[in-house]
Amino acid sequence: MLAQSARRAGGRRMFGSVATSTHSIDQYAQFVGDAAIESLRAAAAPLRGARVLYLSSPAASGAVRRLLQSSVPLLADLGLNIQWQQVRIAAEYVEMDRALRRALSGYPGWHESRESEWREFNQGNAQVFDEEFDIVVVHHSASVGLHAALTHLHGHPPPGTWLWHSHRDYRNAVPNAWSLIRQHADDFDASVYDYKPFIRDDAPTPRTFVVAPGVDPLSPSARPVSDEVRETILAQRGLNVNQPVIGQIVLSMRDDDPERVLDTFALVRQHRPDVQLVITNLVTDEPALAEKLNVLRQRAQELGGVLVLSEMDRVGNVELSSLREEATVLIHEGYPRGISVELLEEMWQSRPIVSARSSVAEALLIEGRTALLADSTEEQAAAIERLLRSPRTAARIGEAAHRHVARRHLITHYIANYLKVFQQMLKRRQRTSRR
Repeated sequence: MLAQSARRAGGRRMFGSVATSTHSIDQYAQFVGDAAIESLRAAAAPLRGARVLYLSSPAASGAVRRLLQSSVPLLADLGLNIQWQQVRIAAEYVEMDRALRRALSGYPGWHESRESEWREFNQGNAQVFDEEFDIVVVHHSASVGLHAALTHLHGHPPPGTWLWHSHRDYRNAVPNAWSLIRQHADDFDASVYDYKPFIRDDAPTPRTFVVAPGVDPLSPSARPVSDEVRETILAQRGLNVNQPVIGQIVLSMRDDDPERVLDTFALVRQHRPDVQLVITNLVTDEPALAEKLNVLRQRAQELGGVLVLSEMDRVGNVELSSLREEATVLIHEGYPRGISVELLEEMWQSRPIVSARSSVAEALLIEGRTALLADSTEEQAAAIERLLRSPRTAARIGEAAHRHVARRHLITHYIANYLKVFQQMLKRRQRTSRR
């Protein structure tokens, strides 16, 4: 039975909803056709009025934010009573949250002494969780402990169906960090993964689903930019539109070797001295990364022909789209940690990509068809030079990448798969409640 009301404490709404723009699912018929839109409406009809909560973190990755910003208003337009809220992360838990994220991606630094902070964090959020939902989807790994905290607080499990959406590749997670998350995720009714290879053999929950991310073709970061606007932006940044551009636009600064892309660029310039390199979408929220960025900038200045832009340089969606469209070739080092909507956006915009092998690349790219895969700097330089020499090959790969996304990875596909998950889980709960 769908939740009929919400509990309120003093009229306060839990964590506070995240504002999203208003979208109509009908706007996407131009990309997927009227029949696909009608199919979405039919799939959503049994879920009309269902109270759904998407719960994320203020520190969520850009990919997760993009997915929720696009999907939440569309699910609302389809008739679901959906909210997107963010858990509260007090200042004393920021480092714990960051350390856990890194540990789950395979980096050392998670100590069991942090577990008490993690439990306090979830207990604090349980205190303000004062609404009931038919479905709760937790998009934040540190908040996997919220279910257990609510159970402890009230003496019984929280109502509704609880899903954990795992956006990372946990196959190389630090064992004690994974053990903590796995134990508490097992309290959930099901877990959702972006890609099938991300599912570990010891994955929690009795049921698992795969819901791959999708590009929103109407989002500011994926829309085409007019020639006039693009040329103005590029001129402001000092790029020569008459010379080829290699772009590393995806968030992909390698922790282990941030200068690797410069090594590749230096090799390419030996044969193509006219090329330029743009490195952007870099996050410097950690002191170690900020220091590496300074080293990167210094080396880039020595090489010449390199533009390095971090989040501090105010690179907005229109600039990112302009840089992406101008790039002759895009290089993707890849965060081997989880989803990359940005990579899908590059494919959607028909850009030829040279990518290092990673779990994300393996899940999204088809070698030789939608991208060229190359690991070493020498292999990457050779692949880039091949695309620079043959615009026809570059165009073929870019067009194949666009078609691949159009068939499988638009936001409408993401929503259709989630509606199937919701239907299955609510039907199961209804069957269980009748027993």
